Amino acid sequence: MKKAGIIVTALIVAAMGTGAAASQLHIKPKQIETFSQNVKAVDELTVPEGARVIALGEATHGNKEFQHLKLSVFKRLVETTNVRGLILEGDIGGCALANDYINGGEGTAEEVTEKLGYRIYRTDEMCELVQWMHDYNETAPEGDKVRLYGADIQRDMWSIEFIKNFYEQAAPDKAAEFSAKFDELFGTEEDVYDKANYDNIVAFIDEVAADMDANRSDYESKTNKDKFETARRADDMLKCYLEYREKENFSNLYRDTKMKENVEWALGIEENDHNSRLMLSCHNGHMTKNNSSAATYLGNFLYTDMGEEYFAIGTDFYITNDNLPDSKGVRGVYKFISDDPLAYQVGEMEGNEYYMDFSEVSEDDPIHDMINAPMKTGSLGEQYNILIKSVKNCYQLNFAPTDMYDAMIFVYEAQPIEIWQAE
Repeated sequence: MKKAGIIVTALIVAAMGTGAAASQLHIKPKQIETFSQNVKAVDELTVPEGARVIALGEATHGNKEFQHLKLSVFKRLVETTNVRGLILEGDIGGCALANDYINGGEGTAEEVTEKLGYRIYRTDEMCELVQWMHDYNETAPEGDKVRLYGADIQRDMWSIEFIKNFYEQAAPDKAAEFSAKFDELFGTEEDVYDKANYDNIVAFIDEVAADMDANRSDYESKTNKDKFETARRADDMLKCYLEYREKENFSNLYRDTKMKENVEWALGIEENDHNSRLMLSCHNGHMTKNNSSAATYLGNFLYTDMGEEYFAIGTDFYITNDNLPDSKGVRGVYKFISDDPLAYQVGEMEGNEYYMDFSEVSEDDPIHDMINAPMKTGSLGEQYNILIKSVKNCYQLNFAPTDMYDAMIFVYEAQPIEIWQAE
């Protein structure tokens, strides 16, 4: 058990060559006697029957616990609801390649985990998620299988690989020509296309789209409807990838708008073709209902359109040992304290993570007032700098939890992810 007191987080400020020392004062929250009555184990969580999209956020990208929760929550939803689709804040093409493996394709979980889109996903936790989905499908009836989607548009190579693979099945006579043209225009490494060739690249993407549209029935019969829809979508997202970089100046609004459209696209497949609902997994900043970050909009867009059909589960830590890169890309482990009084309570309990549904908190419970008023919570993205470490407002939010989420999973202390080393 952790006793109440004061924590001082000290650091040496190297910025601007000052050599000055800085410190942060953290006063440990008081114990809340009713906390244990308002939480349950993650494997006991429930969600409303009317929720069409169940979003799970992560307070950081660099902690094992938040990555493992993707599997814990998805597994629980599969076991207790008709949720069979999972869409990640990951590359649309890379996740499509992983979905092929999950649904009986060749390869290994380790190989496709490498293609999910980001280095932070090359971990045992993400591989365990992919492997579980694959193994589940091996014995699941045809109408009960699970599927993986990607929402993001920041990569090109895996979408191109998926489209090439699609043509090898759907139109072998065209595969070599299209493959060579992709290599000519995009190269064979990430982000190496010639900017001066933008118009020609877009014209070729449109040519591929037109070919798919003209031959839809034939191509679907040689693959399947889901694979056709995904290849067609991946082609569209290649154009968005280019627009994001060359026309939109890496706009966060543009990126989240396209991510929202991809969530809606995946939801349409799940609802119309599989009688399923959809789980979304991304950073808290993307999925909060209230646009808690000035640079992210996805959750706010979905909540505005869907209302209570969008169910948002946020996460938070009290202490995080976060795996973060600095401005030069060198990764390290950095400790932060959120000052979240509810996450702190988990330290007084046996487990390290607990689920709270805000609708189940009684109005006469002191926690009800806490979750309906501004409260400190933690939020860290994918970069470390001295400002984040030295100024608490740079890694803490101060909104009412009920404005951001419908429920939360609280972790007392989160440990750093261990990213696979390239061989």
